[in-house]
Amino acid sequence: MELDAEEQALLQKYNLTKAPLVVSDPIEDLKQSFRPAVFLGIVTFVVMWFFTSFTTAFGLSVLVILVMTGVYFKTLREQIMVSELLAGGRKFRCDSIVALIQKEAYLEYICSFLRQVLESAKHWHDREAVPIPPLRKEDAKQAVLKALR
Repeated sequence: MELDAEEQALLQKYNLTKAPLVVSDPIEDLKQSFRPAVFLGIVTFVVMWFFTSFTTAFGLSVLVILVMTGVYFKTLREQIMVSELLAGGRKFRCDSIVALIQKEAYLEYICSFLRQVLESAKHWHDREAVPIPPLRKEDAKQAVLKALR
């Protein structure tokens, strides 16, 4: 992504270079990383049970599940920062060419949002006064009660 001098200044002024552009869902990533880790844990348990006691095999399999869940989570979790795109991009791991093309199209789509944020940031220093008419006493009470729900 290439920016002009004004957009670069806005990124620095509002510290947007450290902002995440894309953040994946951590719960979904944990679910996806837990499944293969459990499979490896079961295989570890079966293999180790032949060589050691049940308790040792169980403890080792739980350890394998926890460690491999962390490893898989780290590889699945995707967080793309604005600074990464400005520094010439980064490497992505995709299973196929089609997935790579989809990722590229998705990044172009997301970059359009960044472009719109930068366009609106050009006017953030402006002050906008929005008139808010006062409500009647009963309407104000209902508005507060509705907001608390």
